Amino acid sequence: MIDVGVGTTDVVAYTGDPEYSARLVLPSRTSVLARRLRRLRGSPPEVLGLVGRPMGGGPFTRELRRLMESGTRVYAELPAALTLSNDVEELRRMEGLELVEGREGLPDGVRTIETYDFRARRLLGFLEGEGVELEDLRWVAACVQDHGYHPDYESNRRHRFERLFRRYLGEGGCRPEEMVFRERPPRSFPRLRAAYEELERIGVEPLVMDSKLPVAMLGRVESEAERLLVIDYGTGHVTAFLFEDERVVGVYEHHSRKLDRSRFEEQVRAFVEGRLSNEEVYRDGGHGCCNVAPMGWDEVEEVIGMGPRRSEFGLGREPRGVPDRMIPAYGPAMYLTGAAGR
Repeated sequence: MIDVGVGTTDVVAYTGDPEYSARLVLPSRTSVLARRLRRLRGSPPEVLGLVGRPMGGGPFTRELRRLMESGTRVYAELPAALTLSNDVEELRRMEGLELVEGREGLPDGVRTIETYDFRARRLLGFLEGEGVELEDLRWVAACVQDHGYHPDYESNRRHRFERLFRRYLGEGGCRPEEMVFRERPPRSFPRLRAAYEELERIGVEPLVMDSKLPVAMLGRVESEAERLLVIDYGTGHVTAFLFEDERVVGVYEHHSRKLDRSRFEEQVRAFVEGRLSNEEVYRDGGHGCCNVAPMGWDEVEEVIGMGPRRSEFGLGREPRGVPDRMIPAYGPAMYLTGAAGR
């Protein structure tokens, strides 16, 4: 299993026993490239080439835009340029960016940067080189977050939430495994599609999904609660999934940088109780929320938190601000292992 985040890429090679499965925590490609671009600030190059496939933007996009504002002109293949924006028309209007047809369209001798979320064959080769046996590898699952783009929606945030979460929840919620793409994702989600095609190229059965959290719940969270709130305090996003009888009945997603503890607590309580609208979260700068089975806050039997920013936003009930249960800091690889086991 491969989970690509803003700061790290977490890899688990599940071999049947979680305690003896190889685990890697690597810098994410977007953070590596961002550091590379940051070193160029003092003497911005006149031109840069961008090649590759759609990947997570975040830090890389911010650094590249700074260089473009300093006068660097970027020549980019369209798939790589989708890292900056999934809206092709916006890319064509972007000052300092020129789209080219293939690498032959790049200026001679230009320094190039290759974009991708992960290289599956490279990761498998490393694991095999360290003695991990992969002869019986059945499938590879990859989790990447994709805002997507669709011209019928006013924003990528709205498109993402409507097409990936609200559609799955329907009227009565869904099983977590129903949120997995077992076939090639639609073109409106280019990053998910790139991840799927990367796995196809190595000849395994690809499984991709936008967020690791629902699938991770299948294997990592051990709870007897029928009504369960699970929160991932990620680097870029805070995501909450509300479960009832092992079905996802609600999803809330916001940007971590736009929240503080008190506002998050107020919103997530309102989300659980059905008092928070999708529009309110969207207008607040988040992605949205949907709850098809509202319940009282005191009816939630257990609150479980995980993720790198859990101490900053840690939500609970009594004593105030302390979660019912926290998965520890080494959690990412561990709960991915649990999910792989299922």
